[in-house]
Amino acid sequence: MQYREAEPADADAIASLHTQSWRRTYRGNFPDHFLDGDLLSNRRGAWRARLDRSTHRQFVCVAANDVKLAGFICAYGDEDPEWGSLIDNLHVSDDCARKGIGAALMRRAGNWLASYYGQCRVYLWVWEKNEVARRFYEGLGGENAGTADRQNNSGESSRNCRYVWSGPDVLAQARPEF
Repeated sequence: MQYREAEPADADAIASLHTQSWRRTYRGNFPDHFLDGDLLSNRRGAWRARLDRSTHRQFVCVAANDVKLAGFICAYGDEDPEWGSLIDNLHVSDDCARKGIGAALMRRAGNWLASYYGQCRVYLWVWEKNEVARRFYEGLGGENAGTADRQNNSGESSRNCRYVWSGPDVLAQARPEF
């Protein structure tokens, strides 16, 4: 598996994986009309904008073999004055799940954040109902700092847990414990 920073040319592949992941994982969380609609165009527009106009605070890393995108992560340094740097997205293709790719992407984000935002904590939001992801983040040392109702991309609200790491160096060294 090769890991590298994303480029604008990766936007469509990232959008496709993002769409597949949401449809597979978030059925019952997002409304069906949102998931079954033109979700690919929605995600394509978001990722083209992110990668075409990336900022110094944004880190997007992809995991790919010679032919296919296996996963990606997106982080924003020093995103919140209280909680620190945000892991905004982590998705791994279904056929590459449970092979260590997600943990490797999290470590890479931790390393990048440690290089530029080492003083900040790291956090992310995950749906309260997403037990698999919550166990994954807990296995990487994340602690649930509380649950809140948050508006999601479909415009509806859902219960989310905020997982926190004390610093990016902790995340950079994380090894799954499950």
